[in-house]
Amino acid sequence: MNEIAKMVLVTTIICAFAATLLGGLRNGLSDRIAQQEDFFVRGPIIEELFTGAPNDPLSDKIEFGYQDGSIGIYPWIEDGKIRRIALEQSGRGGYGGDITVMTALDLESNRIFGVRVTQHKETPGVGTRAMEPDYLSNYRKLLIKDDIKLKNDGGQIDAVSGATRSSSAIADGVSRAAIFVNANRESILKSIQEKQGSRGNRP
Repeated sequence: MNEIAKMVLVTTIICAFAATLLGGLRNGLSDRIAQQEDFFVRGPIIEELFTGAPNDPLSDKIEFGYQDGSIGIYPWIEDGKIRRIALEQSGRGGYGGDITVMTALDLESNRIFGVRVTQHKETPGVGTRAMEPDYLSNYRKLLIKDDIKLKNDGGQIDAVSGATRSSSAIADGVSRAAIFVNANRESILKSIQEKQGSRGNRP
């Protein structure tokens, strides 16, 4: 009986140690994965959306905490002012699942500045037609306070024929970004300013 108890104790210790080790490894890898995604996935999209930005939006990125998580905010800072920001949100209802959308917003005009898709599982040549820059340009200059939906749902955006579900998920992602910024605008700006201040810059 003592031998069984010892075996149980040893097994429990080994399992606890392995779980701690794997947890630490996972946390370390998640940070690295996020950095790699910033560099290889989000970076090129931010560079495309924010062509001509005088600062480096990737370097000036903040992790804005809300509810049980955080969201990356990429700012365009010019002449000491935060003029634009970009952020990701997942839109629900895609044919292959959620579609993650990067939405850039102009804070001076309160309009959408640009939209790109960063992650999806849609069918190439079908759902992906709703991700082409020419189509996504339809979102440009929509007011952030607008009810951003497809026309079929009472909004202002046409769906791509044959890719309605993909179009709807993208619209949902853009809408979520706009709603998030409207609800957290002052806190987002304050967080960006605090980071700039800690680095010796004052936007």
